[in-house]
Amino acid sequence: MRNDTRIFIYSITVVLGLVAVWFYTLVPTMAARYVWERYHVGTLALMLDRTDASLAYNIGAYYFGNQSAIGGMGARPYDLVLAERAFTKTISLAPTHTLARYMRARIEFIHSDFDAALADLNAELALYPENKKTLYMRALVYTYRGLPGDLVFAEQDFRAFVAWAPREWAGYNDLAYVLAKEKRYAEAAAVLKEGIATADGGAENPWFWNTLGVMELNMQNPSAALAAFTKAQTFAAALTDADWQRAYPGNDPVRARDGIEAMQSGIERNKAAARDALNT
Repeated sequence: MRNDTRIFIYSITVVLGLVAVWFYTLVPTMAARYVWERYHVGTLALMLDRTDASLAYNIGAYYFGNQSAIGGMGARPYDLVLAERAFTKTISLAPTHTLARYMRARIEFIHSDFDAALADLNAELALYPENKKTLYMRALVYTYRGLPGDLVFAEQDFRAFVAWAPREWAGYNDLAYVLAKEKRYAEAAAVLKEGIATADGGAENPWFWNTLGVMELNMQNPSAALAAFTKAQTFAAALTDADWQRAYPGNDPVRARDGIEAMQSGIERNKAAARDALNT
């Protein structure tokens, strides 16, 4: 056998062996785990991972702001492109993986890809109907998609979420927002007062008081509006970056201070509007 023929056969054998290792053994996934645990290089770990859906999910959660680390030490990474790729990889490896579609839908919502988000959330609900957080997320998508009938769907989902998690403040506040978009200000105010009385930290929640003040203004109650805005201003002044990140865990953590300052400025403008209304 000629030498060049031997080299060719050897090369083919090596290539086929590498292909077999890549597709039919755990070596690539083991390498992915090592790369992730040792160096936290998400792109390479995802490329190597062939079988570990949990690894892919953890990478996605890490780059989606490391939700569990809110308020902890150190920077929270934020890379939506890589996070979405990781959740998509999770789903491809384990189509019934808990929360993978929910998490991808949150990113799709941020990108205003509402139809894709709804598809993922409906699939998540079909797999895990007991997790009503998916209803909350779906209600947000309906609220901001804005197609005819979406506000009805949003109200239904928010009410179901509030009934399931009555101590979570966001459901009340967002339900009130939906009712306000339909000019149902008295109903919205009632929902907010229920949240203030029932949700954890509700009585000191600046979002509640600011939104309630807006409802009171719309109902031509400037005195009650001014009182609500004053409370909102007091409680908003005490907000920390960690508080903001907990309220908006899907947003870039480096923008937390900007969000707080924008909210404080908005409350001040609302308060001025209430004063003007009271003096006319």
